[in-house]
Amino acid sequence: MLNNIVFLIISVLFFAVQAEAVQIKNVEVSGHRKIEKEAVLNKIKSKAGTTFNASVVKEDILELFRLGYFYNIIVDKSKVSGGVKLTYKVVEKPTVESFIFNGNDELDDEEIQEAVDLKAFQILDDAKINLAIEKIEKLYEDKGYFLAQVKHKVTPVKKGETVNVEFQIVENDKVKVEKVTFLGNKKLTSTKLKSMMFTKEGSYFSFMSGAGSYKQEAFDQDVRNLTAIYYNEGYIQAKVAPPQVYVTPDKKSIYVTIKIDEGEQYSLGSIDFTGDMLFPVEELKEQVQLEVGDVFAYDKLQKDLRALQAKYGDLGYAYANPIPRPRINEKERLVDLTFEIDKGHKVYFGKISVKGNNKTRDKVLRRELVIYEGKLYNETKKRESIANIKRLGYFEEVNFVANTPKGRHDIQDIEIQVTERSTGTIQVGAGYASNQGFVLNGQVNQINLFGRGQRLGMSINWSKTEQLFNLNFTESYFRDTEWELGFDVYRKKRELEGRYKEERTGGGIRVGHPLAPYLRGVLGYKFDDTELERISNDPALFPVETTNGITSSVTARIVYDKRNDRYLPTKGILADLSLEYAGLGGDRKFTQGNFTFRYYKTLFWEVVWRNNINYGVIQGNESGKEPPFDKLYLLGGANTLRGYDWFTIGKRKFSANEFNQNPSGDGTVPFGGKQQFYYQSELQFPLIKEAGVLGVAFFDIGYADDTIDIEDLKSDVGFGFRWYSPVGPLRFEWGIPLNPDEKYDEDSVKFQFAIGSPF
Repeated sequence: MLNNIVFLIISVLFFAVQAEAVQIKNVEVSGHRKIEKEAVLNKIKSKAGTTFNASVVKEDILELFRLGYFYNIIVDKSKVSGGVKLTYKVVEKPTVESFIFNGNDELDDEEIQEAVDLKAFQILDDAKINLAIEKIEKLYEDKGYFLAQVKHKVTPVKKGETVNVEFQIVENDKVKVEKVTFLGNKKLTSTKLKSMMFTKEGSYFSFMSGAGSYKQEAFDQDVRNLTAIYYNEGYIQAKVAPPQVYVTPDKKSIYVTIKIDEGEQYSLGSIDFTGDMLFPVEELKEQVQLEVGDVFAYDKLQKDLRALQAKYGDLGYAYANPIPRPRINEKERLVDLTFEIDKGHKVYFGKISVKGNNKTRDKVLRRELVIYEGKLYNETKKRESIANIKRLGYFEEVNFVANTPKGRHDIQDIEIQVTERSTGTIQVGAGYASNQGFVLNGQVNQINLFGRGQRLGMSINWSKTEQLFNLNFTESYFRDTEWELGFDVYRKKRELEGRYKEERTGGGIRVGHPLAPYLRGVLGYKFDDTELERISNDPALFPVETTNGITSSVTARIVYDKRNDRYLPTKGILADLSLEYAGLGGDRKFTQGNFTFRYYKTLFWEVVWRNNINYGVIQGNESGKEPPFDKLYLLGGANTLRGYDWFTIGKRKFSANEFNQNPSGDGTVPFGGKQQFYYQSELQFPLIKEAGVLGVAFFDIGYADDTIDIEDLKSDVGFGFRWYSPVGPLRFEWGIPLNPDEKYDEDSVKFQFAIGSPF
């Protein structure tokens, strides 16, 4: 190629020396096979009838090279009658017949092909080949194969016309981060610093969590994160050097060293305000979290800036700008902070539009807004509107983009930009559940039916111990009002081993309405026909004759829901209080109350602390008459106490049948109590984010009896993982009972498998 370029330069110089004011009589092209002659002639400026110019010929050659189709171009100049004839002799690049990948054991051809974006029958282009090599190496680096090497070889297929390009890949072993070492960190522990890094040390479970993977670009984020944690601890002059990496001679492990100059810790000396003072200083101080004498924390400062901006924004000053002016007293190690506030000018909401909602109707989003076109700007209501739309659970992302119309600085248009997530599923699955054996299930769920915000669900489950059909529908805004309307229809059969069989058919309707922000009241009616068949030979223990019949009940509920997402919450609370009265006719008469409180908080990164507290109580309506025994509470299993068998924890009763079968035991069987209490706490964290696999560590405690005593509480700890698979959420959890009872053969470790979302 270099020789060709030298020849080109010499040829052009020769033309320049020999140049005369002669006319070009004819222009020809030779050597072309795949590209048409007209395509070449259209790219050059030397035309028949124009004056020959060596500089123009040089430009023509360079322009033709830019096409990327030719290895070589030579221009032959020959004399003809009345002028000269130019012949552009081209040597075409071959066409790539196929791209071949060799040596790729860890990644399949399709994955690499997608990354490089090369297709057969393209013209061979060295620049694109080199770019493809970079992309392949980057793909391997993202998978943890930092030392993967890629070369290429071009093999002729048909001489001068077609070739094969073979990428020769040497993957080498996956590089693992063996150790991260900090130098100079005396104030903050290495453990705390490591918890804030993307780069993690390898461990026994690295194959599941991805810990130990090395990614060069992650180091930049690590430096920012480490700097931020020091700033949040008051070390405002801390400096974190770029990580130094050492690769072991066997090229299997790397060691990372990070040097840190911590500096001194600073506290807040004083706080003041200046500029556009629309509020008294004391009122502004109430908006800030930073307090005199506390460690100067950067994250609190950022929250204070947002709070002050909202304070002014609620008066219509959309562009209020509180500027922090710190004065550092190095001798006393104090930061004196003054907020200089520029309020800007008042702004009104202009046009509010929606973008990205290909399925969801505009009105579904607009009815969640508490801001309106033409009204004075209000920052708190704007943030509340964003939270309301996110809470729907229909969107992956929700952003409010502000625009100022030309010439109207007092108007702010809002474009609501959303990215929709899949809100409907049709699932057919099979599996094995701990309490049911082999399970078949089918589900149709749509939480945003036809883009109207309606919810429709239908499920069918079948196993040896349970058969269930359920259909439900909810219209959240009936006829575009704030009234919620819904119904349920169900049929259920189940068998409690050694106790009784149960068959239930029923349905209900419900209506709800907001009572206050985040607070909703719901009133429902249910009609249920229950038939029980005793399996146990002990009729005194399970008197099914007293429980069969019709249930006609009304239920009142109050629900407070401030979760950030109704279906995949990572922060917020849910409180649900309900009271069911069964006595509007029918055979089964009881009153049942239930209270549930759930709390979610993202601790750091994507680690979510999840909490669930439940208390239930039931009583018979008639004096001296017990509630139906099939409504009594028992705990245990994947939904309550995960270290114990399903429905085995709670009040027990003596059974002659049980004693005859197992004389060494105490002759009791789980019966159920009139009260239940349990608490679940867990840490949920991503394991394989791309595949929807989450890890979980949990603690459960609770009991069920007629009265709950602290000494009776059963507890467990455990771990597991959850896979949000195409057939629905699958849960695999191992519970370890902390106070098992040997009399009842309670396992030291209990495996629980369940289909469906956790609390």
